[in-house]
Amino acid sequence: MIRIVVAVLLAVALIVLAVPAIERGASLNTQRQVETSIAAIDDAATSLVETEEISPDDHPNPRRVVDVQLPRGSLTTESVAHFEIIVAETGRYSSVRYVLDDGTTRTGVIDEPVVWNDPHGNESVELDGAGEVQLVLSLHADENRTPIVVATRARV
Repeated sequence: MIRIVVAVLLAVALIVLAVPAIERGASLNTQRQVETSIAAIDDAATSLVETEEISPDDHPNPRRVVDVQLPRGSLTTESVAHFEIIVAETGRYSSVRYVLDDGTTRTGVIDEPVVWNDPHGNESVELDGAGEVQLVLSLHADENRTPIVVATRARV
């Protein structure tokens, strides 16, 4: 009987010690996945600006499709509460900010300005909730004929 009690106490102690490590690992795993998505957006936006030309009004705009992974909460991942891309005040790049459900907030940079849905607007790209989102990035010209990347959700 004493062996069973000792075994149960030992198991409980190991679980109590393991839970913080599992939670930390879940947060780090999610951060890695989101950072990979940010890098993919940056690569696609940079590729559009560097290798494509702005199309005339009667032609389709060059575009890239990017899969953005915003993990759902599980034993190995922390859920993403908020993800946004904001054009910097200088208009030369975009900053990325995301928040996990555990309160962890991280920032990043995309080397090109990325706006939501309108090349003449300055609306930020906001993705709430977890899951996979396909963003279509297309090259447009702003009011000064400067290249700008416009993000929209892919139609499925």
